[in-house]
Amino acid sequence: MWSIYFVLKWLHIGSVCIAFGSNITHIFWIVAANNDPVHRANILRLVKKIDDRLAVPAWVVTAICGTTMWLWQWPVNSSWVIVSLVLTVMLTVMGISFGPFMYKWIDLAQNASPDNQPLLKLAKRLTIWWIGITVTVFVILYLMVFKPMLW
Repeated sequence: MWSIYFVLKWLHIGSVCIAFGSNITHIFWIVAANNDPVHRANILRLVKKIDDRLAVPAWVVTAICGTTMWLWQWPVNSSWVIVSLVLTVMLTVMGISFGPFMYKWIDLAQNASPDNQPLLKLAKRLTIWWIGITVTVFVILYLMVFKPMLW
């Protein structure tokens, strides 16, 4: 019979798969949007919907289950947990900050000409930002899977 801990772990891993999988696809969608001025606004709206309706709720479940398991099973001073939590807080701030810029990007894409400099500048900045978010998630996944003792 499954214990509550293993149910939490299953929910944690499942929600990470959903959240991370949808976030990985965002990079490809964003690159497609950058290269397709005609459909750019629609592609970006789709990315925002996927993020709001799939990735964000899955990340919330991941955080709740992960924190519960950490408090239940792991020592509070485990270095890999501390670094993961710090990176998760950074990721949360980055993600929350990304939302308003995404709306601005969608508005610019819908109303501006394809070669509009503010649009292109914002597109480049947000693409780099999204890659940074994804790399941070990869680091957190590494820490969670391998649990290295960093100090």
